[in-house]
Amino acid sequence: MTAPSDAPRDDASVQRVERRWLRGTIIAAAAAAAVFGSYVAHDAAATALYESAYDRFAVADELATTSADELELLIDAAGRAVMQSDELEAVLVEGHVRPEDVTTLVAASDRLAATLADADDDPLSHLLAFPGPDALETPAWVRYADAARLLEQAQERTAETVAIEAALDDIADARAPVTGAVKAVFEGAGALAGQALADNPSATYQTRIGVQHAIDQDGPGWTHPRDSAAAFTGLVLAVEELRASHAAGEARKLEPSYPVRAEIEAFARSISHGVNLDFVWAYEVSGLTSDGWYSGTAEFWPDDGGWGIITLTHSVSDRWGEDPDATAIVVHEVGHTQAIRPECEPLFTGPEFSGDHEMWATAWAISMGHDVPGSGISAYGRPSDAQIATAGQCR
Repeated sequence: MTAPSDAPRDDASVQRVERRWLRGTIIAAAAAAAVFGSYVAHDAAATALYESAYDRFAVADELATTSADELELLIDAAGRAVMQSDELEAVLVEGHVRPEDVTTLVAASDRLAATLADADDDPLSHLLAFPGPDALETPAWVRYADAARLLEQAQERTAETVAIEAALDDIADARAPVTGAVKAVFEGAGALAGQALADNPSATYQTRIGVQHAIDQDGPGWTHPRDSAAAFTGLVLAVEELRASHAAGEARKLEPSYPVRAEIEAFARSISHGVNLDFVWAYEVSGLTSDGWYSGTAEFWPDDGGWGIITLTHSVSDRWGEDPDATAIVVHEVGHTQAIRPECEPLFTGPEFSGDHEMWATAWAISMGHDVPGSGISAYGRPSDAQIATAGQCR
């Protein structure tokens, strides 16, 4: 017979069962918590290791990339140096350059070219790309593996940086002598050109200016890149023009007209107040011939110490010392050049003349005591007394 369903329970037994269930639950919960805690710690450790490896690689990669960029720029610059040297070597002319400078240049350029031939213009290997720490979505074990790869790549980048820095040093060491050799070529050529200036005293001031500009690689009209083949060729041409001018000047001294023309030129220079003058003599000037006319022109520039070119007809020297007008026209042409002098330019551009070249030159000649038609009066009219007085202040 079975007991009825509403028979009284044994409370102690129930409590024992409940306690066993509670202990099991607590143990299970503790085990789960331990597993979860271990996972969280493992995940955090993987993330921290990845972040550290990523940062280390990023620094190494930036250093390597910066060095590689520097290498690329230096290779380009060194390549241009070799090209500059090759172009310069092709135009060097014996007698215009010191032989020892040529030897040094060739040796330095060859060494740099060989160094560049050995240089690696693509020194960085292609490495795997990894996401930044903020974009991580991989499980912990993948992060551990990726961190290891990042550290390996960081070491590779560091090794590449060391190699690149060594290449930078090698190229820089080879480039410096080329730069110095090019400089020495121009310094030596400049010294030889300077000697040419001393050896050719009869050359015109204009050709002497050309040589000085070429030595300095500067000045009005000088457009060649510094230390270039074109600059050296410009120097050679300037020196050759100087020598040709000197030869022509020496030949002039053998002409029957030279003594009188030399006297006229010396007179003009004596009243030019430091403006350097060259002279050209011609049968016809400004459309007027020496048959019955005195004619002259003046060109002048304030640069290079102030200088000018005066052109006169043969008739001026033919009648020198006989006709006051022959003297007056020379003074008139010198008067033109006085307008570039700093103390006279304000007088020339001021209200009395307003830049009128012919009236200025005529007034200046009259103020110098040459009040005759040849001073410019016959061609341009007589200046006012005020103009003559103003021009007379240019002394």
